Amino acid sequence: MYERMPRELTLPTGELLRPFGPADLDQLVDVVNDNLEHLRPWMPWAQQPVTAETQSEFLTASARNWAEGTDFVYGIFAADGTILGGTGLHTRQGPGVLEIGYWVRRDVQGRGLVTAATRVLAEVAASYDEVDTVAIYCDEANVRSAAVPRRLGFTLVGVEEREPLAAGETGWHQVWTMPAAVIRAGWPA
Repeated sequence: MYERMPRELTLPTGELLRPFGPADLDQLVDVVNDNLEHLRPWMPWAQQPVTAETQSEFLTASARNWAEGTDFVYGIFAADGTILGGTGLHTRQGPGVLEIGYWVRRDVQGRGLVTAATRVLAEVAASYDEVDTVAIYCDEANVRSAAVPRRLGFTLVGVEEREPLAAGETGWHQVWTMPAAVIRAGWPA
């Protein structure tokens, strides 16, 4: 269904979105572990230090999911190849919906990087005729994460109860959506 998913995307500010690969393994381990306290409240996968083995398994699963067209994880890279964070388009909400997720290192927050990456990925998602909705889910306590869809004009359509999987989660996830047709027609004002 998503065979033509782009492998590389450039943000307006020059950063690159591309799949993490084997050459990124050591840097990815270092970035995640250096930012563990920053990521732990919101990322279920960041509850304990990662290892080369666990991140190698992540890279293998990501490549498999990409090949199967079920999940598209991108690293966010500076022009010099430094990992700034991660993002992706996920099919876990079912047919017609692509969900965007994201995380960044603590030292690059507040620069608009996640907003820019989310906007680019939303446009990619909306380029597929079979996508009706672009969605973002985040715990209601994750104010910084919720600011991204709000800033881009997504609508808060509800709050769902979910078992907390990360240290800072309340168990209540906000559901932000935007119809793909709105993105195709040009972003809301």
